[in-house]
Amino acid sequence: MKSFFFVAVVILCTNIYSQNKKADSLKNILDQYQKNDTTKVKLLNDIGFEYWITDANESISYGQNALQLSKELRYSFGIATANRIIGVAYWAQGHPDMALKYLMNSNKEFEQINNKEGIANTVLNIGMVYADLKEYDKALQNYNLAIDHFTALNLKSRIATAFTKIGTVYIEKGLLNDARFYISDALELHNQNDFTYGIAEAHNRLGILYTEKKEFAQAEYHILRSLSTGRKIDDKDGMTSNLIQYGKLLRLKNNLDASNIHLELGLKRAKKSNLKKYELQAYEELKELRKQQQNHEEALLFYDRYISLKDSIFNIEKAKQIAYLEFKNQIEQKDKELVFLQDKEKTDTLIKSSLLLGILVLFLGSFFILKNIRQRSQKEKELLEKSNELLQSKEDLNQKAIENATLKQQELKQELAFKNKELTSYTLNFVQKNELLEKLKDITLEAKKAAPKEKDRLINDLHKTIRQNLAIDKDWEDFKRFFEEVHIGFYSKLNAKHPDLSANDLKLCSLTRLNLNIKETASMLGISPESAKTARYRLRKKLNLNSDQEIFTYLLNIENE
Repeated sequence: MKSFFFVAVVILCTNIYSQNKKADSLKNILDQYQKNDTTKVKLLNDIGFEYWITDANESISYGQNALQLSKELRYSFGIATANRIIGVAYWAQGHPDMALKYLMNSNKEFEQINNKEGIANTVLNIGMVYADLKEYDKALQNYNLAIDHFTALNLKSRIATAFTKIGTVYIEKGLLNDARFYISDALELHNQNDFTYGIAEAHNRLGILYTEKKEFAQAEYHILRSLSTGRKIDDKDGMTSNLIQYGKLLRLKNNLDASNIHLELGLKRAKKSNLKKYELQAYEELKELRKQQQNHEEALLFYDRYISLKDSIFNIEKAKQIAYLEFKNQIEQKDKELVFLQDKEKTDTLIKSSLLLGILVLFLGSFFILKNIRQRSQKEKELLEKSNELLQSKEDLNQKAIENATLKQQELKQELAFKNKELTSYTLNFVQKNELLEKLKDITLEAKKAAPKEKDRLINDLHKTIRQNLAIDKDWEDFKRFFEEVHIGFYSKLNAKHPDLSANDLKLCSLTRLNLNIKETASMLGISPESAKTARYRLRKKLNLNSDQEIFTYLLNIENE
C-alpha cells in the first residue's frame, strides 16, 4: 500500500554517489604495482570497466592509459580491450562518432587475434550506438549477430543482455508484445547467472513496458525491483530512470503527492548526473502532474523548461547525427581509398608479372615448340587409349555400384516395412489391452450396482472376456525394442539432447513420434485424454519448444540429425 514511501526513504537515505568499491580496490593495487607490463594493462582496463556505469570520464582516462601502454608493449588483447572500454564510455557520454571509432578499432583487433568473445561484445556495443542514433535496423542487425556469437560460446548472460537491448528497441518502436518476449527471457537468464546490473536493467524495461500497457500492478512490481537491485551497483542511469518512471506510474494511479516526491528527486538526480534525456522526461511528467493538480501556472513553467531543454537536446542530437555522418563518410572514404590502393597494387603486380612471364615465354618458347610438336602426336594417342580404358573401368565400377545399391535399398525397404508392421502390431496390442481394461472396469462397476441374480451373469461375462483376451498383453520393453529397431538411435539422440527426460517422457516421445493423436496416446498410456494433453504440455516445456513448434516435427528433426 505504501511502497512509494519506502522507495523515497531508501533513495534519500542511501549514499547513491558513493565511490565504486571494486574500482577503489583495483586502484590501490595499481598504485602499488611498479612494472609496465601486461598485468598493469589488465588493471587499467579493469578499472576503466568498473567506471562504465558510475563515471564515464574516469573510464575513458583509464582506458586511454591502458591503450597507450598496450601499444608500447605491442599487446594486441590489451589494445582491443582498451578500445572497447573507451568506446563504450564515449557511448555513455553521448558521443556516437567517437564511440563507433573506438569500437570498430576494438572489433578489428579482436578479429585479428581471433578472440570470439571480444568480437561478440564489440558487435553488441556497436548495436547500442546505432540504437541511440535511432538506426534501428542496423542496431537489430548487430544485436542478432552478437546473439549468434554468444550462442556459439554458450555465454547465457551476454545473450540475455542482447535480448534486453532488442526489447528496448521494440519498446521505442511501439512493439510492446515483442519487447516483453525478449526482456522476460533476458530477466530469466540474468537471474540464473545472478547478474545484478542485467537484472536491474531488465526490470526497468519491463516497468516502462507495463506502464505503457497501463498494467500498473506489474509495472510497479518491476520498477521497485529495479530500484532495489540498482542500488547495489550504484547505477545512476538506471536509478534516475526508475525514479521518474515510478513518479509517472504514481501520477497515472492518481497518487499525486507521492508522484511529486519521486519526480522531483528524479529531476534532481538527472541534473546532478547531467542526464539530459531523464531531465526532459521529468519536466514532461511534472507538467502533466501540475495539470492534474490544477496548478496551471507551474504546469506552464515546467512546459517552458521542457521545450527549452528539448530544443537544446534536439540541437545536440543534430550535432551527434552530423558527427556520425561525418564519421561514416570518413569510414566510407577510407574504405574506397583502401579498395583503390588494393586494386592499384594488384594491377601493378599483374603488369610486372605479365612482363616477366612474357620474357620467359619468349625465351623458352622456341625451345619447347619443336619438342612439343614431335611429342604431341604420340602423347595424344597414348592419352586417348588410357582415357578410353579408364572410362570403361569407371563405367563398369559405377554399374556394379548401382546394382549393389539397388539391392541394398530393396533389402532395407523390406526390412523397414517388416519392422513397421511389427511396431504397428505392438501399438495396436497396447490400444487393445487398454480398451480391454476399460471394458473390465465398466463390467465391474456394473456388477457392484446389479441385483444378486444379475451379478452371476456379469461375473460370467467378466470371466469370458478375460479368457478371450489373455493373449494380447505385451510390455513396454518389447515395444521399446521394436521401436528402436525401426527408429535407430532415436532414444540415444533424444537423451543426449535432453538428459533430464523421465521414462514416462520417453514413452510419450515414442508415441508422439508415431504421430498418434491424444485419444490413442491416452489409451496407450492408460490415462485420460485430459491427462495426456497435460503430459504433452509438460513435455513441450521440457523440450524448450516455442508455441509455434510441433513436438512431432521437433522429434523427427532430432531423429534425422
